[in-house]
Amino acid sequence: MRILVVGAVSGATVDIGSSLAHAFSGLGEECRFLDFSEYEQEFRKVDSVRKDVDMHGFVIRLQTRLLEEVILFNPYLIIGLAQSPLNNLEVLDSFRKSGIKLHYWFLEDYRVFQYWSKIAPKFDHFFTIQKSPILQELKNLGCNNGYYLPAAFDDSVVFKESVHQSINCEAQVSFVGAPYRNRIELFNSLKMPGLEIYGEGWDGLSTLVKIGSRRITSSERRHIYANSKINLNLHSSSHAEGAWSGDFVNPRTFEIAGLGGFQLTDARKLLPLHFDLKNEIPVFSSASAMLDAIQYYLDHELERNEMAANSRARVLKEHTYRHRAMEILSLAS
Repeated sequence: MRILVVGAVSGATVDIGSSLAHAFSGLGEECRFLDFSEYEQEFRKVDSVRKDVDMHGFVIRLQTRLLEEVILFNPYLIIGLAQSPLNNLEVLDSFRKSGIKLHYWFLEDYRVFQYWSKIAPKFDHFFTIQKSPILQELKNLGCNNGYYLPAAFDDSVVFKESVHQSINCEAQVSFVGAPYRNRIELFNSLKMPGLEIYGEGWDGLSTLVKIGSRRITSSERRHIYANSKINLNLHSSSHAEGAWSGDFVNPRTFEIAGLGGFQLTDARKLLPLHFDLKNEIPVFSSASAMLDAIQYYLDHELERNEMAANSRARVLKEHTYRHRAMEILSLAS
């Protein structure tokens, strides 16, 4: 089967697209990854100027590149991911008329990024990282193509202890991620000693920032996850109170576990579907509970290491991109 994975311009789904394409190839499929991350700097420049004419020209270049690849490769199946330029309704219609199967993996919070309602009807399968109520809302739109598909871990990546000299993490507690409101307010209110924050946009927002002026590379991120005693996994929310009542499980959860790192995460409704909360990934439901858990697991190294090993074993058994690729293939024929 010829499969074209259309990658994102920027964000975490750039790596996910590459990992998914690699997984398809490993399963014997003829797969190409259309990498749009080379356009990221241009996108940032155009986005900062905010001129409609510049953005229109930029979008046209992306669509042209996509069409060129489709013509050359002639895929049976095209898979788009969140933040990939697979959102032009006329282009999607033309693909469908030519007999190409279309799938989309929406690795976003549907409440925050609402473009899903416009594009979902154009796809044969629309994968989400949330269940309720988005799957019902898709049906309300006349779409019976909703399908729950959580993120995963790329076990094909060779982890190297040595990374760029710009980073050498041996943190007691670390956090990697963007400065969403809930994270900023929590970290500044608690001022946790020993916490190191990594992520673009954090400079000036907290005294705990280790690197905040640039994006953390994939290799740096993995280095932090593997070398921190505790990885704090606080899911994103535009509201401070939203940190304790979320549903979806972010890609970071699977990656930390897959790398053998120990993590504490805020309680997620869908997390028990994938991990044992007593023996693999402990959760917290308040700021005070988080602080108590941090101190407890800093003091109990053997228990911490055992849980990290258990969560890694679970990921390798059930939650790699090979597993997700197999699930997609079972629906693609």
